[in-house]
Amino acid sequence: MSRRYYSILLLFTSCAAFGSDQTMTIINATVISPERPAEMADAWVRIDDGIISAVGTGAANTAGSLVVNANGGYLIPGLIDSHVHLYHATGLKRRYVDNFDELYNEYMEQQPRSFLYFGFTTVIELNADTATNLRFESAPAHPHLVHCGQGIVLSDGFMALELEDEPIGDAYPGYVIDHYSGGTVPKGDDATNHRPEAAVNYVLEHQGQCVKLYYEEALWWPGGAPNFRLPSVEIVQDVVATAHARNIPVVLHATTPNGYQFAQDSGVDILGHGMWEWPGQAFDDPEPLLEYQRIAENISTSGKWLQPTITTIRNTASLFAPELLDDPEWLNAVPSNYLAYLKSDAQRQKQDFLDKFASEIDPDTSAGDIPALVTAFISRYEILINRMHTSGANLIFGTDTAVGGFGWAAPPGLAAYWEMQTWVRAGIPLDALLHSLTIGNAQAFGLQDTIGTIEVGKRADLLILSANPLDDVSAYNKIEHVILSGTLISRSSLSALSPDSDQ
Repeated sequence: MSRRYYSILLLFTSCAAFGSDQTMTIINATVISPERPAEMADAWVRIDDGIISAVGTGAANTAGSLVVNANGGYLIPGLIDSHVHLYHATGLKRRYVDNFDELYNEYMEQQPRSFLYFGFTTVIELNADTATNLRFESAPAHPHLVHCGQGIVLSDGFMALELEDEPIGDAYPGYVIDHYSGGTVPKGDDATNHRPEAAVNYVLEHQGQCVKLYYEEALWWPGGAPNFRLPSVEIVQDVVATAHARNIPVVLHATTPNGYQFAQDSGVDILGHGMWEWPGQAFDDPEPLLEYQRIAENISTSGKWLQPTITTIRNTASLFAPELLDDPEWLNAVPSNYLAYLKSDAQRQKQDFLDKFASEIDPDTSAGDIPALVTAFISRYEILINRMHTSGANLIFGTDTAVGGFGWAAPPGLAAYWEMQTWVRAGIPLDALLHSLTIGNAQAFGLQDTIGTIEVGKRADLLILSANPLDDVSAYNKIEHVILSGTLISRSSLSALSPDSDQ
């Protein structure tokens, strides 16, 4: 641990060392916060009972408080990942390994610390379940968890395909019947219990603070999409009206031009992915059809929030990027034996993917051509995101960590750092990246009164960096300490390599 940035030897190396009910004053910091037009040099921040109580420059009254001397280090708001799935372990499939449960449990034990290690003091789960929430929030050190409850699905929609013979009411008790389009009423169920009002109430009863809906066309389905119902505009408009009446935002999973147009027509607030599927075009076409460009531009100027989640498509690309597993940061993000699994047994996923999808990507190419096609696919998507940003899109930062499916490029926290680098490579300015990581996400999910900036009255979720995040994206991996609700945590204690990790 560097002594350059702290005048204390910091006996406080774990989250239990300094309680949020005490007073802390951070001095000699350079404050960078998205609500400020410029950096605030020679600044101090006072924290009382986990809340920022004062911010100023010059000499600070430090009486009665723990003093943390940043020696000119950079103090920024804690980061927010607004699209996570806490029940997936990246790349782990039961069919590939005998000790699945052991690997899964070790991964999940480290998961909350890994988000914190990479600076994420708040994560937003878009499809929650009670057991996972309890496990996550029972960890000794974990980010603040905001969630949408369980996603709202149709009785006969895409998500119902996975259930086989399981009654949808058992898997998704808050499901909706789309009565506008003749939606299926499951045998023995009362349709009046599955209208939009009941579905939103179910989310709220389970402490959800947002609503997640789906417009999934499954264009990628081998052999063509099976038969299922897409939601009507009217049913989603009803869900949106009900959610807005209760002051909560609505997120729509959509990745196609039709889905984007549907988002525009139905009035949802947040698009949970980018428009990376272009029907009727080659997999590696560099430019979308003019009609698709128009739809993207309309979203950009609509005021809706957009989560690009480039990690989602890079997850598949990881199958063809063996160098990814050589990144030394893996050892901070996951247990070492988990990484060993990814380098060995998990590698079978590549051939399974090729067997299932290679002909769907391009029937006239060989397996050896797939990596170049995937690279071109990602490149065109990055170009689209850049254009949408230039057109005024409200980009907010989410990773879809840990996305399911094939691949392993979604380790907790580390995938977010990779996502930041991808945004920069796509041409998103560093100040826009910081905004999306902090106050942008807070505003999109109605959390702006609590987090997202360094202001009096906000929760003291902060990061102390040794480099300026407005100069280079690498600064986000130069965290010295995490401050979580006024609790000082040494970054090194959060690593999977730390003795505190029990890995």
